[in-house]
Amino acid sequence: MIFPMELDEVTKVILKRIIAHKKEWDDMKKRMKWSFSLFLFSLALFGMYVYQTVFVLHRTSVERVVMALIDERIFWFVAFISSFGWLVSFYKKKSEKAEQDFHALRCELIQKSSELLQKETWEKRHILYAWLKDKYDISLYHENK
Repeated sequence: MIFPMELDEVTKVILKRIIAHKKEWDDMKKRMKWSFSLFLFSLALFGMYVYQTVFVLHRTSVERVVMALIDERIFWFVAFISSFGWLVSFYKKKSEKAEQDFHALRCELIQKSSELLQKETWEKRHILYAWLKDKYDISLYHENK
């Protein structure tokens, strides 16, 4: 990886780790959004299936509606939708953990940047910070999110 300025090896390693954590966090957010979309789509399909097969066909009797709801196909459909719900929950937790790791590492770099960057590099740090902001959407200007 080529940085816009000369850095020592320790700073390069830390910046590479921050970039890797940012990519992991973005990936987990993307996976969570896709799994949530699949969950909503399967929930809509399930609603249409139940309406067509249970309420339209068996609307004459409450007993027939209840028996149709207990059908084995409905059970497997619910299990399928529940697995998507679990997937959303799983990726949400992974995304939150990746976010915490990223922000912890980012804040650590911000706090120790005066020690890590040499005098010449410290005076030109705004070039590095702007490059990270533009290329990776990583802000090292302030500790807050």
